[in-house]
Amino acid sequence: MPVKKYMRRGTSKFYFVPTIADESMIPTRTELVLGTQFAEYIAAMDGWTVTNQEIDTPDMADTYDSTIPGSDKADSSSFTFYEDEEDADLEQTFAKGTVGYVVILRKGDIPGNNSMDVFPIRVASQSPQYTADNEAAKFMATCSITSRPLQGAPVPASGTNEVQTVTVTGTPTGGTYTLTFSGQTTANIAYNATASAVQAALEALSNIPTGGVLCAGGPHPGTPITVTFQGGLAGANVPQMTASAGGLTGGTTPTVTVTTTTPGG
Repeated sequence: MPVKKYMRRGTSKFYFVPTIADESMIPTRTELVLGTQFAEYIAAMDGWTVTNQEIDTPDMADTYDSTIPGSDKADSSSFTFYEDEEDADLEQTFAKGTVGYVVILRKGDIPGNNSMDVFPIRVASQSPQYTADNEAAKFMATCSITSRPLQGAPVPASGTNEVQTVTVTGTPTGGTYTLTFSGQTTANIAYNATASAVQAALEALSNIPTGGVLCAGGPHPGTPITVTFQGGLAGANVPQMTASAGGLTGGTTPTVTVTTTTPGG
């Protein structure tokens, strides 16, 4: 059978996952999805392989220098990242001393495919690169691989996409509200926002990838808006959003509530 060759660039996916509960180091779909995807930041990478330190075993009976397998060791491993001109989120993710897991889906996100590598790491150093050359700004993160990596593991199965519903009550006639997802808060959302406006506000958060949510229903305040987590957040039990209605005006004690109508995972 001919080999179906492919290029890793544009196919392989890279995640930083802070914690993996299972001692096998196989992340759940939720743990994976809630990690940080960083493939688009990678300018270069080095290492991320395991080699065996063979032991020489020559003897007087033969002129052949035989060897036996010795201990395994991971090569020195690093990423060179493009710097974002405005935010420093990835610098914080790979700050010196950070402990977690680099998860590589070699063939892409194919549930059940035995092509996931998991490296337990501690960030040994992080340093910006300075140059007067005509090139994009970069920084390097060097990682110590702290224990034996897991290689060729199955990619976690996809689960149900979570759906949350945002409801405005109290018939406000003006003002704004905000939504907070996993510690990040949207810009102000108008009291009479459409589904597309809520979707745009959520996708502007750095922890929601483009295409990570699909909003339907609305407009507010008369009709609730549903938020389906998909794309890079598909199949995960994501944190429930919270809302702040302090900016709404008019009506009778206007409030905004968020409920999880379809749990993910």
